[in-house]
Amino acid sequence: MVQQKTPRRTQAERTQQRKEQLIREATRYFGQYGYRGARLSEIARAAGVTEPGLLHHFPSKEHLLTEVLTERDRIDRERFDPVLHGVTGAPLPSYQELVRFNESVPGLVQLFTVLVAESIDEQHPGHDYFMKRYQLLRQRNVPLIKSGQERGEIRDDISAEELAVLLFAIMDGLQIQWLYEPETVHMARLFDQCVKLLKPA
Repeated sequence: MVQQKTPRRTQAERTQQRKEQLIREATRYFGQYGYRGARLSEIARAAGVTEPGLLHHFPSKEHLLTEVLTERDRIDRERFDPVLHGVTGAPLPSYQELVRFNESVPGLVQLFTVLVAESIDEQHPGHDYFMKRYQLLRQRNVPLIKSGQERGEIRDDISAEELAVLLFAIMDGLQIQWLYEPETVHMARLFDQCVKLLKPA
C-alpha cells in the first residue's frame, strides 16, 4: 500500500499563519496593557518569533495595531452587521446578538475599551480609525433606524441621528461597567432593557 504524503504548507501559508498568530498575541497584549503599554518584544516572544521577525510582517507598532483593529471589526461585521446581512428594518436585534456575543469574549471587549479611550488623544495612532469608525457606524445605521421608525418598530419622538449616537453610547458604556463588575452588571440583559426603551410606548 502506497503511503500518502502529507502535503507541505507553502511559504505563503506559513507566512499567513505566522501573521495570524502575531495578531492574536497583539490583541491579547493591547487589550491587557493598552497600545502604549504593550511591548513589541513581548508580543513577538509570545508568538514564537524575534522582534525583527515581527517587524518583517508588520513594519511598526502602528501597523500592527491597525491590523488588530481591522481584524476585530471584520469578525464583528461578518457575524452581526445588519447591512451586510440584508436587514432592512430596525437594526436592534443584530446589536442584541452582538452584545450577547461580547459577553463571551471579555478580552476583545477590554481591547476595544482600552484602545478607544487611549485614542481620544489626537496623537494616538488609533485616533482617526476610531473617529471614522463611529462616523461610519452612524452613517450605516441612521437609514435602518429611520426605516424602523416608519414601520413602528422604534420610537420616532427622537431623531434617527440622535438615536444612532445613543445606541452606541449605551453599548460602549455598558461594556465599561461590565468589565469592572461582570458578576453584577449583566450586559446583555441590560441592553435588552435599553432596547425596550427605544421602542414605541
